[in-house]
Amino acid sequence: SSAMAQNGFEVLAEEQIFHRYLTIIDRVVKYPNGKEVKFDVLTSPSNHFVTALAFFTSTKEFAVIKEYFQGVNIIGSAIACGRYEPSKHTSIMHAAECELSEECALRGGKWIKLIPDGHPGVIEAKWAATRFTPFLVIDPEEDDNPLEKDEEEYMHREKVTLAQLEDLAYSGEMHLPSSQTVFMGLKYLRTNNFL
Repeated sequence: SSAMAQNGFEVLAEEQIFHRYLTIIDRVVKYPNGKEVKFDVLTSPSNHFVTALAFFTSTKEFAVIKEYFQGVNIIGSAIACGRYEPSKHTSIMHAAECELSEECALRGGKWIKLIPDGHPGVIEAKWAATRFTPFLVIDPEEDDNPLEKDEEEYMHREKVTLAQLEDLAYSGEMHLPSSQTVFMGLKYLRTNNFL
């Protein structure tokens, strides 16, 4: 990108080397010192994902998902997460609402975007072009007609206390977009006297 070229890191070439749900590209970069290096970079059609942490004020509980993590082959903990697909979603927030319905069978509530307007999204990993927008959802209600889960998803929703949520986030058994959203959501809830 031009911003990267201005910083002295110039993308010379990109070639797709694998594609299914995610895509891997071979990227050639020229460093400021003139050295050329090659990287495998993980991408996705929109390069944007969403996360949604649900909080219930009456019980001070949170919605957490237990789901199969295919990379490490375990049942791990997460919050609602998914890909923003411009062909399917009217906005990034609409994508988050759909994921909350699909994965947690919840809808509505007060939605708070945890990054400022205009922010490109939280970086997922240095080797990925993907970013995500984290949301906090206060007091969503049960969705009696939730959207269907993706065919490969194996998951169920649980409610956890603040202490349990913090234990999960600090345990290393929650994937990073989920734990990052937990930390950002808890900061918002504490700053605004919900906790």
